[in-house]
Amino acid sequence: MKLITVKSHQGEGQFPRFPKGCAVNILAKCAHYENWLQAEIAGYQVYVPSHFVDDNQLVIDYDPTELVIGENEVVELLELHYEWAVVKQGDKVGWLPCQILKSI
Repeated sequence: MKLITVKSHQGEGQFPRFPKGCAVNILAKCAHYENWLQAEIAGYQVYVPSHFVDDNQLVIDYDPTELVIGENEVVELLELHYEWAVVKQGDKVGWLPCQILKSI
């Protein structure tokens, strides 16, 4: 599905891909997005969807990197997780908040 951004997004930096089974130290529930957790993974402070974690371990490989993108740019939807989407633009893949996306 093709989507267009209705505003730009800067993200919170680049992160490595954390492998399935990696330890997750849950710090708190995310105050802004339901079903998201603030956590520490391999020394990085990140946000992670709650269903990606079981018994303080990742249940899938996870890359929390957000896509840096401008307004009115087209992306391809790959996955939806609560109020965030994993999208692809060219050879770049990353997370964007659903509130800045609309279908075209």
